[in-house]
Amino acid sequence: MKKGTLTILLYHGVTDEKQNGIVNFSGKHVNLKIFEDQMKFIKNKYNILSMNDVVEIYNMGKGWPNNSVAVTFDDGFKNNYNFAAEILDKYKIPATFYICAGMIDTNSMFWVDKIEDCINRSKNMKIKIKLEDISYFDLNNFSNKVNAVIQIKKYCKLLSSEKKDNVIKELIEKTQVIPSSDSSPDYKMMTWSDVNNLNKNKLFIIGGHTLNHEIMSFQNTENMKKDISSTLSIINYKLNQKTKHFSYPEGQKHHYNQSVISTLIDNNIICSPSAVDGINTDEDLFNLKRIMPNFMGRKFPF
Repeated sequence: MKKGTLTILLYHGVTDEKQNGIVNFSGKHVNLKIFEDQMKFIKNKYNILSMNDVVEIYNMGKGWPNNSVAVTFDDGFKNNYNFAAEILDKYKIPATFYICAGMIDTNSMFWVDKIEDCINRSKNMKIKIKLEDISYFDLNNFSNKVNAVIQIKKYCKLLSSEKKDNVIKELIEKTQVIPSSDSSPDYKMMTWSDVNNLNKNKLFIIGGHTLNHEIMSFQNTENMKKDISSTLSIINYKLNQKTKHFSYPEGQKHHYNQSVISTLIDNNIICSPSAVDGINTDEDLFNLKRIMPNFMGRKFPF
């Protein structure tokens, strides 16, 4: 890491699960031992900041301290509470958990996980599904199933919520699999009791990540504003706090815009990092980059 830079680590989950077909083929949920090794590494090598520290340092205008790193989690998976929090507390590492408020304490699944579950558990050797054109996917081995998930996810990330939901509905019909969070512990969400317990630890910050992980820039303005205000209202009520941190679902450049940023600011949000891959030098608090260790082979250390 170069002098005067900030690296924000973006995790989703930490798992002790053994491989179950293609579940977690992407490495979205980092192996428990690997995660602990990574936390020990940054504890010994780097200057660890909370996201409150990030905001304070940015606003002071002094530039990032040498070898700065911050730890964040998106979504709100149960394993954040079961595994990640214990390791973070053990090494006294601050972290921010950005949660989808509408999915906490439910059996709901993220749409990307629905795709993975349908493909993983399908008994069909081949499916036909309408993407841009009608596409055929062989599901007769591990690599073909992974390819199908990657291609369908990639296509859905370009669609409106309604069109994306239609693709998943068709996928359920063609795979003959009803997605279920019972398929893997890695699909389970935290309860509000879990979130409250995290929030009681002074190391941890709870932030928003929309209600149900809908892409913010793909929503009309009215729905986007309602999504943000509802997310924050729920978190504030459940935790008896004023939430000041947020992150964008998906988080690439085309997944948020100035209208989204202005609405977050109007709702007293002070920082919302993206998921654009990279290390920060002079990015502002609403365009900060993050890196995802282990995800699709992303290297660590950075």
